[in-house]
Amino acid sequence: MESSSEISMTSFSVGVRVMRRGIRRSRGRSAVLLLMAAAIVVAATACRGGEPPARSSGASASGASAPARDGFPRTVVDASGEAIAIAARPRRIVSQTLASDEILLAICPLDRIAGLSTLADDDAYSNVAEQARTHKIPLVSSAEDALQLTPDLVLVASYSRAEVIELLKASGAPVFRFASFERFDDLKRNVETLGRLIGEESAAAALATKMQARLDAVARRAAARGRRPTVLSYAGTGFTAGANTLFDDAIRRAGGVNLAATHGLKGFVQLSAEQVMAWQPDLIVSGAKGSEIDVTRARLLRDPALAETRAVKDGRLLIMDDRSYLAASQYAIDAVERLADAFDALPPAR
Repeated sequence: MESSSEISMTSFSVGVRVMRRGIRRSRGRSAVLLLMAAAIVVAATACRGGEPPARSSGASASGASAPARDGFPRTVVDASGEAIAIAARPRRIVSQTLASDEILLAICPLDRIAGLSTLADDDAYSNVAEQARTHKIPLVSSAEDALQLTPDLVLVASYSRAEVIELLKASGAPVFRFASFERFDDLKRNVETLGRLIGEESAAAALATKMQARLDAVARRAAARGRRPTVLSYAGTGFTAGANTLFDDAIRRAGGVNLAATHGLKGFVQLSAEQVMAWQPDLIVSGAKGSEIDVTRARLLRDPALAETRAVKDGRLLIMDDRSYLAASQYAIDAVERLADAFDALPPAR
């Protein structure tokens, strides 16, 4: 799903899909990039006196192998089922998804991050834009850019184009794919997996523990509230998020009921005005860029599919900042807490 698609503006999973912009390429450049990758491999081989390049993360910045006490070498299986061998602690990490950008900047020393996705400094979507700009971390917009950074670990996602991944692999650097973003348990596992990949298990465990603590606090609020409000996500194009989406998990963890999932919808589905009217949710939720929240609210209030619902008539329309609404990292929990706040503010059930 591209970031411009209609479906993309309906749920947290849009954040995952929007991250595809992290690597851009054209078919016409494939041969050139393959040649560049081959040249890098040849150069590296020459520097090692003809030794063939390994498909693993080998030398540190100084050229020396990481000591055994660091827990390397190690092998980690990625989303494609491929066992990725990492010979030494990675010191030139290139991230190509916004989720891995945000996790890296929370658990990894800055001097080990060689590049981030092009969304990292985008204030509309990124929760680490200021960090990315302040520390002047290079933004990688193509496989060519990534190769020029001579990475020893590249982070991509299951939706990344196969051709780009093959070009990156041609450099000899390990390329690790993440795949699961539909549940908060997935996000915690992604944090822990990234920690293992880069040898920062303690920092990753601490972050995962903080994530769980925040989710537990929301669960206690939900239990005390008792009532389970009904919720519908809605984009201006009429799409909603059903079961098997991060938004569905967010609603349930905040103590609500996702009407789309209740009615058997899975993934992202376009609704009719009649369906919205018939379902009559307690709360309608949408997302917008931070600078466009008021404009988005006004537009949705005029939407014929929503105007006659009790939720809109009573002002029960929540517009979230896309940085939390679309997040696929630890920052997605901000949205769960926003939902819980909105549930607490709802009037008693009639």
